Amino acid sequence: MYNVSTEQIIKVKAPKNSIIFKAVMIIACILAATTIPATNAFGIILFAVLVVFTVFVFRYYNAEYEYSFVDGEMTVDRIMARTRRRRCGVYDISKAELVAQVGSQDALRLEHRQLRTHDYTSNEGNESCVVIYTFNSNNELERIYIEPSEEMLNAFMECVSKQAYKVPDDFKPYTRRTENTK
Repeated sequence: MYNVSTEQIIKVKAPKNSIIFKAVMIIACILAATTIPATNAFGIILFAVLVVFTVFVFRYYNAEYEYSFVDGEMTVDRIMARTRRRRCGVYDISKAELVAQVGSQDALRLEHRQLRTHDYTSNEGNESCVVIYTFNSNNELERIYIEPSEEMLNAFMECVSKQAYKVPDDFKPYTRRTENTK
């Protein structure tokens, strides 16, 4: 068909309220551990349950999105704690009505539509975000926010019609953010 395939992984930044949840769970574990001598078996069970729940909270906020683009179809998966994978959606990019930078005139023109919206971005800002109006696997029009790399944008350009592709040439695509190792 298009003979184009590319993949990309986006690390998701945890929301600010996740710090509160993590702190509350750690404090609850400490309090449960200090009550073990007074409550015996119940304290041990409570402590074990809170530790398991705390692990789940920490894993939930350690997430990534993987975009896979093969032959005009984009698949988005959410990877939790680098172990569990959940399919978020499959979208037919070859039938896209619009691929544009967030905040551009073309994107703002379609923003009023009542559509199902999915945000598959890193939550770090909109400077490298792209909005796509396309059809999902059930043939329903949906709005998708992603942060594509330059390679993925080139793949989109190959399979989307020229009228639908409105990403400017000076657009700065997503680049993997590196952490300081010093």
